Amino acid sequence: MTTPVSTESLYVNMNDVSNIITKLAISSQFKVSLNLNRGGSDGDLHSHLTRCGIFDNLGSSYESYDLLCSQASLPSSTNFIVEERGSRQGVIEKFATYRVYDNFSLTFYIDDQYNIIRLFEEWMNFINPIHDSTGRYEGDREGQYGKYRDRPSYYRLRYPDSYKRDISITKFERNLVVNPNDKNKKFNNLPLLNYRFHDCFPLDIQTVPLTYDNSIYTQLTIIWSYSRHTVEKFNSKHYPV
Repeated sequence: MTTPVSTESLYVNMNDVSNIITKLAISSQFKVSLNLNRGGSDGDLHSHLTRCGIFDNLGSSYESYDLLCSQASLPSSTNFIVEERGSRQGVIEKFATYRVYDNFSLTFYIDDQYNIIRLFEEWMNFINPIHDSTGRYEGDREGQYGKYRDRPSYYRLRYPDSYKRDISITKFERNLVVNPNDKNKKFNNLPLLNYRFHDCFPLDIQTVPLTYDNSIYTQLTIIWSYSRHTVEKFNSKHYPV
């Protein structure tokens, strides 16, 4: 004989639902930081961007910048697999070898001074700047228009360490700070998840659509290449952001 099931057991109590929902992470609480400091005397990229007028102070010690990013994604990676087939045994064994890190994308809001788009354009110019027929590169405030018109001009690639930098995506929750208006930033004892992308450089600057219809905030998407990423989990007792 089948035991009848009460209809009340088919529904979850609202108090239980509330406890479950409040423990779920939301996607809109994150920040993106660009670290332009490689350490040592290698400060070519930051100096170049400053000479281009993107940063105000050439001698500024602020070489880590939190950018106004509208969309980011946590990285993906894959273990490359090698298969070994047993001869006349019908056995296929799979072994993990090295990790493959896919490119990732970041979408930024463009400010009304166009510094964001100029930052990445000049970064790309810095990677393989164009030189004139005399071998000089003057692609700072004067721009590169004249160099492109010079027929004997040529590109010269820079050493990778001079243009590769680290980018961090920090994931946190809305109740990270006890009081958001507190200048001392008293943090709750809540976990932070920090993905650090090592040796990044802009690989592709996506097209930016401009239209008279349905005017919206202008955004720019950059595709990044990087060597690897590390994951760091902190709480307020260790290394708060």
